Amino acid sequence: MGGLGTETDPSTEATDSNGTATVSSETTRGVSDGSSPTEPTDGNETATVSSESIPGVSDGTLTNATALARANEASLTETGGAVRIRRQSSAEQSTFDLVVGAGLTTYQLTGSRSASDDAVDFDLWSNDTTRVIRTRADGEYNYRTNDRRDDRLSVLSGVEEYLAAGNFTVANESTGNGTVVLTADTFVTPADSYGPLTDVGSLDGRLVVSESGLIRSFTVAAATERETGSYSYTLLRTGVDRVDKPDWFDDVPAGATLQMQLDVNVENSSYLVVRNGGGDHVPSNTTISVTSNNTTTTATLDTSLMAGDTRYAYIDAATGTLQVTADRPTAGTVDSVTSPISVSLTTEDGASLYSAGMAWSSESAAASGNGSSGGSSSESSDASGGSASGGESGSTSNP
Repeated sequence: MGGLGTETDPSTEATDSNGTATVSSETTRGVSDGSSPTEPTDGNETATVSSESIPGVSDGTLTNATALARANEASLTETGGAVRIRRQSSAEQSTFDLVVGAGLTTYQLTGSRSASDDAVDFDLWSNDTTRVIRTRADGEYNYRTNDRRDDRLSVLSGVEEYLAAGNFTVANESTGNGTVVLTADTFVTPADSYGPLTDVGSLDGRLVVSESGLIRSFTVAAATERETGSYSYTLLRTGVDRVDKPDWFDDVPAGATLQMQLDVNVENSSYLVVRNGGGDHVPSNTTISVTSNNTTTTATLDTSLMAGDTRYAYIDAATGTLQVTADRPTAGTVDSVTSPISVSLTTEDGASLYSAGMAWSSESAAASGNGSSGGSSSESSDASGGSASGGESGSTSNP
């Protein structure tokens, strides 16, 4: 979103706004009967709290955003709870609900993200070993599963960058209900000049936090010379024991369990090289889709793509159709592809095996996309969709 930043999170840890997720459909239904969710509270809080007891706050100022963000994660995941995160700008909007079971043994992320004319609905459920993802775009559902490898959720850890974006100081030492209010009215430029907010002319922020570091609510509104944007984080409830499997879990196709390492590269701005670097095979009749210049072409694999195998995909210069062959195409038969492009591979039963975008400069002859494939992506990139950009090669960017 220009100076206010674009979302690279659904999920993704994730990320936000046509058809947004609601609390009743995702937090209440997903909580097991024995969890007895409660209103947002902090078990360690007292009626009167000193700001000096809050992690990251010193002398009435938030001096360590990392410490506060980590304390918030620890408090929420220890007892379980639910939060809602919204982002809005002129370029895109998103709303995501995260429900976490106690000890982070299970969690669910649901919501939607829209940018320009594109909108994606996103659902993710995870236990302590496996994550199952469902996305919906253009009326079609895609599914995939991957291994859970990280106990940190980027949708939560991403709060840190917004906390660090303002000069938060204590405005109310104690609200009487166990929280302290901090406000900010000045933008703080990131030390490395990288963050969700850049070139901000004005900023207004408000943070309500408990003694343990549990964030009750947090909002940031920022503006540049051209546009405005906002970010909000709201604690919906605490005391969630576990998150049950969603209703759509039984709809997950068998193909979603396939795990392979797919690499997709563009060579000579002419054709795609699709290689299975290892793991399971890509089934025959899998559809490969290539979008370039706002035109999408598709083709199916007539044979399985085994580990170590390579296929070449190109636009036939004579017919304009997408062709997939085992041999490298010859010069003169190929219609060049123009940066940027997006590529996806989807099984016959609707499982998403690979999805990424890539771009390359006019001086570059090749580009690569490191998209979501076989369990390589985080919950944030799942939510936002893999995208690659820059120079000679690209890589996915996670919110």
